[in-house]
Amino acid sequence: MKNKILYGLTKFEKSANRYDWLGSGVYFWENDIQRAQSWAEEMHGKRAAVIGAKIQLGHCFDISNSSAKEILRIAYADLCKDLINSDAAIPVNRPHPKAKGNPDDNVLRYLDRVVIEHAMILVGDNEPSLFYDTVRAPFQEGFPVYPGSAFREHDHIHLCVRNAELLVDLFDPEEVD
Repeated sequence: MKNKILYGLTKFEKSANRYDWLGSGVYFWENDIQRAQSWAEEMHGKRAAVIGAKIQLGHCFDISNSSAKEILRIAYADLCKDLINSDAAIPVNRPHPKAKGNPDDNVLRYLDRVVIEHAMILVGDNEPSLFYDTVRAPFQEGFPVYPGSAFREHDHIHLCVRNAELLVDLFDPEEVD
């Protein structure tokens, strides 16, 4: 599959799991091939593969930015109102089902995914010509790197590419110097 994607014979499949942190799209670790490889091996065993990409961010919903966080606050409030009015439960982020890693991480991001997807809808409703091509966010994950540290062993920046046309250059990271 890796070579088929690298040679343009097939496209990435968008991830659309209920727990995907940043909504539907193709996911990348920003500047961390080692972390991507570790995750791929954990998820896919011997079939694991990592593909690097140069990505044009396009119109990026960057959650490290204050305005994006404000949009998320508005989207959350609107979503809660909608769910309460329809007698539906508000999703909750949950820890790993096999108790892997730090139990405080809540790596199954059911709530975050729904809020981000709702934010994308709200933005589109208010500005029909606006489409976010990518979603970018820092995440704390894992146990502290050292006692008392705010740095975690798996902290990373995650990038969700919603517009696959912005994957401008794919490469095999094992072949890069």
